[in-house]
Amino acid sequence: MDVSPEETVAKAIEDILAILDFDVKAKLDITGTKAALTAMVKEAQVLQFKMVLKDLNAHLQANGIDIATLEGSTSSFLGSVRFMQATALRDWNTNKGSQISPEKTVCEVGFNAGHSALLWLLAGASRVISFELGKHKYSQLANEWLSARFPGRLLVVMGDSLQTVPTFHTMFTHEKCDIVFVDGGHTSQQAWEDLTHFKELVDLGRNASNGHILLVDDTNMPGVGEAWAQAQAQGIAVEDGHVLSHNADVNDFPFSSDLRWIGNFVTESPGAIRWPWPGKLSYGRYLP
Repeated sequence: MDVSPEETVAKAIEDILAILDFDVKAKLDITGTKAALTAMVKEAQVLQFKMVLKDLNAHLQANGIDIATLEGSTSSFLGSVRFMQATALRDWNTNKGSQISPEKTVCEVGFNAGHSALLWLLAGASRVISFELGKHKYSQLANEWLSARFPGRLLVVMGDSLQTVPTFHTMFTHEKCDIVFVDGGHTSQQAWEDLTHFKELVDLGRNASNGHILLVDDTNMPGVGEAWAQAQAQGIAVEDGHVLSHNADVNDFPFSSDLRWIGNFVTESPGAIRWPWPGKLSYGRYLP
């Protein structure tokens, strides 16, 4: 389901209107119908993510991984998930006569259990290049499972991103990212270096309508927020907005399950939410 909801609905309504007579068309609320159907398609995309995520979690559990031990999870924040899906499904070739490829490459730091990579792949990313420290067994298990399900579309680079991202850029200078997702180390120094290193992986010469999008997760946390503010103050990047969501927004398994985060046990099943925490996903772009 890698077509935008708006495009899906527009095509469906166009096909339906083609077979209706004039009197019937005149009675239809096309605008209202489009809005309702678009909302339904967006929910279907979320549901698709939930269903495949359940399969991924089942694979991890079958290999001895306790899902409750996963560190954090993109899937825990529904507001962020919706925004990330919309970002991935953006029309990347608005100038239909241009030579700009509609294909999308996502570069992210923080693969962890593969939840964000799965989201990008389901939403139509042509490729996902993910940088992961690799200290958990489940990261490699998730990498193997996703690589088999999406052959040729996922590359996970294991190691400290503070070294692997600059090395990757040096070795593959032609690689450019359409979407950059920073969700790695949460100290100010780690977040700062990830932000500055990833800038080398985007094409700053492309125009705004077809340019890159920069997403920075957890900017409400002190270290990440400090690095993000510094990047803006120094003219490295600009923030266009942010999405606020809460893990309590998501209270149905398998969209999120029992998690342990910074030592606190989190239960997100209906009626049993403990230790909830907010999430802030900022978005913008690098400046030339």
